[in-house]
Amino acid sequence: MTRGTARILLVDDHELVRRGLISVLKKGHPEWEIVGEASSGAAAVELGDLLKPDVAILDLALPDMSGLDVAERLISAIPEIKVLVLTMHAAEPILRRLQKAGVKAYLAKNESPHMLVPAVERILAGEPFFASTDTYRPPADLSSAEYVPAQFLLTARELDVMRLLVQNRGNKQVATDLGLSVRTVEQHHASILAKLKADSLGDMVKIAIRDHVI
Repeated sequence: MTRGTARILLVDDHELVRRGLISVLKKGHPEWEIVGEASSGAAAVELGDLLKPDVAILDLALPDMSGLDVAERLISAIPEIKVLVLTMHAAEPILRRLQKAGVKAYLAKNESPHMLVPAVERILAGEPFFASTDTYRPPADLSSAEYVPAQFLLTARELDVMRLLVQNRGNKQVATDLGLSVRTVEQHHASILAKLKADSLGDMVKIAIRDHVI
Protein backbone atom coordinates (compact mmCIF):
# COMPACT_ATOMS: atom_id res chain seq x y z
CA MET A 1 0.00 0.00 0.00
CA THR A 2 1.40 3.39 -0.99
CA ARG A 3 0.74 6.53 0.96
CA GLY A 4 -2.87 7.73 0.60
CA THR A 5 -4.16 4.61 -1.08
CA ALA A 6 -6.04 1.59 0.24
CA ARG A 7 -7.22 -1.65 -1.36
CA ILE A 8 -10.57 -2.60 0.15
CA LEU A 9 -12.65 -5.79 0.12
CA LEU A 10 -16.38 -5.39 0.85
CA VAL A 11 -18.31 -8.31 2.33
CA ASP A 12 -22.10 -8.04 2.67
CA ASP A 13 -24.86 -10.24 1.30
CA HIS A 14 -26.98 -7.24 0.24
CA GLU A 15 -25.89 -5.56 -2.98
CA LEU A 16 -27.63 -2.31 -2.10
CA VAL A 17 -25.62 -2.13 1.12
CA ARG A 18 -22.39 -2.68 -0.81
CA ARG A 19 -23.35 0.07 -3.28
CA GLY A 20 -23.99 2.41 -0.37
CA LEU A 21 -20.66 1.59 1.26
CA ILE A 22 -18.82 2.20 -2.00
CA SER A 23 -20.51 5.58 -2.41
CA VAL A 24 -19.53 6.67 1.11
CA LEU A 25 -15.94 5.44 0.78
CA LYS A 26 -15.37 6.98 -2.65
CA LYS A 27 -16.86 10.31 -1.58
CA GLY A 28 -14.43 10.46 1.32
CA HIS A 29 -11.38 9.10 -0.52
CA PRO A 30 -11.64 8.81 -4.32
CA GLU A 31 -8.17 7.27 -4.39
CA TRP A 32 -9.23 4.23 -2.36
CA GLU A 33 -9.74 1.15 -4.54
CA ILE A 34 -12.53 -1.38 -4.05
CA VAL A 35 -10.68 -4.47 -5.23
CA GLY A 36 -13.44 -6.99 -4.57
CA GLU A 37 -16.96 -7.64 -3.34
CA ALA A 38 -18.33 -10.77 -1.70
CA SER A 39 -21.85 -11.75 -0.68
CA SER A 40 -20.85 -14.79 1.38
CA GLY A 41 -18.21 -15.82 3.86
CA ALA A 42 -16.72 -18.46 1.57
CA ALA A 43 -16.37 -15.94 -1.26
CA ALA A 44 -14.79 -13.43 1.13
CA VAL A 45 -12.14 -15.91 2.26
CA GLU A 46 -11.39 -16.89 -1.35
CA LEU A 47 -11.14 -13.28 -2.54
CA GLY A 48 -9.05 -12.31 0.46
CA ASP A 49 -6.53 -15.03 -0.32
CA LEU A 50 -6.47 -14.04 -3.99
CA LEU A 51 -6.43 -10.24 -3.69
CA LYS A 52 -4.60 -9.64 -0.38
CA PRO A 53 -6.51 -6.41 0.40
CA ASP A 54 -5.35 -3.86 2.95
CA VAL A 55 -8.81 -3.59 4.51
CA ALA A 56 -11.84 -5.87 4.71
CA ILE A 57 -15.19 -4.30 5.62
CA LEU A 58 -17.25 -7.20 6.83
CA ASP A 59 -20.89 -7.72 7.77
CA LEU A 60 -21.13 -9.89 10.88
CA ALA A 61 -24.27 -11.71 9.67
CA LEU A 62 -23.51 -13.66 6.50
CA PRO A 63 -25.61 -16.40 4.91
CA ASP A 64 -23.10 -19.26 5.05
CA MET A 65 -20.91 -18.69 8.10
CA SER A 66 -20.35 -16.39 11.03
CA GLY A 67 -18.63 -13.11 10.25
CA LEU A 68 -16.33 -13.89 13.17
CA ASP A 69 -15.18 -17.06 11.40
CA VAL A 70 -14.54 -15.07 8.22
CA ALA A 71 -12.58 -12.43 10.13
CA GLU A 72 -10.43 -15.08 11.82
CA ARG A 73 -9.69 -16.80 8.51
CA LEU A 74 -8.79 -13.54 6.77
CA ILE A 75 -6.50 -12.46 9.60
CA SER A 76 -4.86 -15.89 9.74
CA ALA A 77 -4.20 -15.87 5.99
CA ILE A 78 -3.25 -12.17 5.77
CA PRO A 79 -1.80 -11.07 9.14
CA GLU A 80 -1.37 -7.46 7.97
CA ILE A 81 -5.03 -7.04 6.94
CA LYS A 82 -7.21 -4.56 8.84
CA VAL A 83 -10.73 -5.93 9.41
CA LEU A 84 -13.64 -3.60 10.12
CA VAL A 85 -16.86 -5.30 11.21
CA LEU A 86 -20.33 -3.86 10.61
CA THR A 87 -23.13 -5.25 12.74
CA MET A 88 -26.51 -4.55 14.28
CA HIS A 89 -25.34 -5.73 17.70
CA ALA A 90 -23.33 -3.94 20.38
CA ALA A 91 -23.22 -6.53 23.16
CA GLU A 92 -20.02 -6.75 25.19
CA PRO A 93 -19.41 -10.46 24.48
CA ILE A 94 -19.31 -9.67 20.75
CA LEU A 95 -16.83 -6.84 21.21
CA ARG A 96 -14.56 -9.04 23.33
CA ARG A 97 -14.60 -11.86 20.79
CA LEU A 98 -13.96 -9.53 17.86
CA GLN A 99 -10.99 -7.94 19.62
CA LYS A 100 -9.61 -11.35 20.58
CA ALA A 101 -9.86 -12.43 16.94
CA GLY A 102 -7.74 -9.47 15.88
CA VAL A 103 -10.49 -7.30 14.41
CA LYS A 104 -9.25 -3.70 14.32
CA ALA A 105 -12.56 -1.84 14.09
CA TYR A 106 -16.22 -2.27 14.95
CA LEU A 107 -19.04 -0.08 13.72
CA ALA A 108 -22.78 -0.30 14.35
CA LYS A 109 -24.63 -0.29 11.04
CA ASN A 110 -26.68 2.76 11.91
CA GLU A 111 -23.44 4.68 12.42
CA SER A 112 -21.70 3.59 9.22
CA PRO A 113 -22.73 6.43 6.84
CA HIS A 114 -20.96 9.16 8.81
CA MET A 115 -18.32 7.16 10.69
CA LEU A 116 -17.17 4.65 8.07
CA VAL A 117 -14.49 6.82 6.47
CA PRO A 118 -12.99 7.98 9.81
CA ALA A 119 -12.95 4.36 10.97
CA VAL A 120 -11.04 3.21 7.89
CA GLU A 121 -8.64 6.15 8.21
CA ARG A 122 -7.93 5.20 11.80
CA ILE A 123 -7.18 1.54 11.15
CA LEU A 124 -5.02 2.39 8.15
CA ALA A 125 -3.02 4.58 10.53
CA GLY A 126 -2.59 1.58 12.83
CA GLU A 127 -5.10 2.66 15.45
CA PRO A 128 -8.12 0.57 16.55
CA PHE A 129 -11.59 2.03 16.13
CA PHE A 130 -14.42 0.69 18.26
CA ALA A 131 -17.37 3.02 17.79
CA SER A 132 -18.95 4.63 20.81
CA THR A 133 -22.38 3.42 21.78
CA ASP A 134 -23.41 7.03 22.45
CA THR A 135 -25.23 7.13 19.13
CA TYR A 136 -26.26 3.49 19.22
CA ARG A 137 -28.69 2.36 21.88
CA PRO A 138 -29.87 -1.21 21.33
CA PRO A 139 -32.75 -2.76 23.23
CA ALA A 140 -31.97 -3.75 26.80
CA ASP A 141 -31.70 -7.46 26.00
CA LEU A 142 -29.05 -6.76 23.35
CA SER A 143 -26.97 -4.75 25.82
CA SER A 144 -26.88 -7.58 28.33
CA ALA A 145 -23.49 -9.14 28.97
CA GLU A 146 -25.27 -12.50 28.72
CA TYR A 147 -26.67 -11.87 25.24
CA VAL A 148 -24.86 -13.46 22.30
CA PRO A 149 -26.48 -13.54 18.82
CA ALA A 150 -27.34 -16.84 17.18
CA GLN A 151 -24.61 -16.36 14.57
CA PHE A 152 -22.00 -16.75 17.31
CA LEU A 153 -23.59 -19.81 18.86
CA LEU A 154 -24.55 -21.96 15.87
CA THR A 155 -22.52 -23.66 13.19
CA ALA A 156 -23.05 -22.74 9.53
CA ARG A 157 -25.07 -25.94 9.02
CA GLU A 158 -27.20 -25.26 12.09
CA LEU A 159 -27.93 -21.77 10.76
CA ASP A 160 -29.01 -23.34 7.45
CA VAL A 161 -31.36 -25.68 9.29
CA MET A 162 -32.67 -22.86 11.49
CA ARG A 163 -33.47 -20.64 8.48
CA LEU A 164 -35.60 -23.40 6.97
CA LEU A 165 -37.28 -24.45 10.22
CA VAL A 166 -38.45 -20.92 10.97
CA GLN A 167 -40.03 -20.79 7.50
CA ASN A 168 -42.42 -23.49 8.77
CA ARG A 169 -40.69 -26.38 7.00
CA GLY A 170 -40.79 -29.65 8.89
CA ASN A 171 -37.76 -31.82 9.58
CA LYS A 172 -38.48 -34.03 6.55
CA GLN A 173 -38.69 -31.06 4.19
CA VAL A 174 -35.53 -29.54 5.63
CA ALA A 175 -33.76 -32.86 5.14
CA THR A 176 -34.84 -32.93 1.50
CA ASP A 177 -33.86 -29.29 0.89
CA LEU A 178 -30.39 -29.70 2.39
CA GLY A 179 -29.68 -33.26 1.24
CA LEU A 180 -29.48 -34.59 4.80
CA SER A 181 -31.05 -37.49 6.62
CA VAL A 182 -34.10 -36.79 8.76
CA ARG A 183 -32.18 -38.04 11.80
CA THR A 184 -29.38 -35.54 11.15
CA VAL A 185 -31.88 -32.69 10.86
CA GLU A 186 -33.55 -33.81 14.09
CA GLN A 187 -30.16 -33.73 15.81
CA HIS A 188 -29.47 -30.24 14.45
CA HIS A 189 -32.96 -29.13 15.53
CA ALA A 190 -32.36 -30.30 19.09
CA SER A 191 -28.89 -28.74 19.17
CA ILE A 192 -30.24 -25.38 17.96
CA LEU A 193 -32.90 -25.29 20.66
CA ALA A 194 -30.36 -26.20 23.33
CA LYS A 195 -27.75 -23.65 22.25
CA LEU A 196 -30.32 -20.86 21.95
CA LYS A 197 -32.01 -21.89 25.21
CA ALA A 198 -35.28 -21.97 23.27
CA ASP A 199 -38.26 -24.08 24.30
CA SER A 200 -40.15 -24.15 21.02
CA LEU A 201 -40.15 -23.31 17.33
CA GLY A 202 -41.92 -20.08 18.24
CA ASP A 203 -38.96 -19.06 20.40
CA MET A 204 -36.64 -19.95 17.53
CA VAL A 205 -38.60 -17.71 15.16
CA LYS A 206 -38.35 -14.76 17.55
CA ILE A 207 -34.60 -15.25 17.89
CA ALA A 208 -34.15 -15.59 14.12
CA ILE A 209 -35.91 -12.27 13.59
CA ARG A 210 -34.09 -10.54 16.45
CA ASP A 211 -30.67 -11.68 15.24
CA HIS A 212 -31.35 -11.10 11.52
CA VAL A 213 -30.85 -14.77 10.71
CA ILE A 214 -33.69 -14.40 8.19
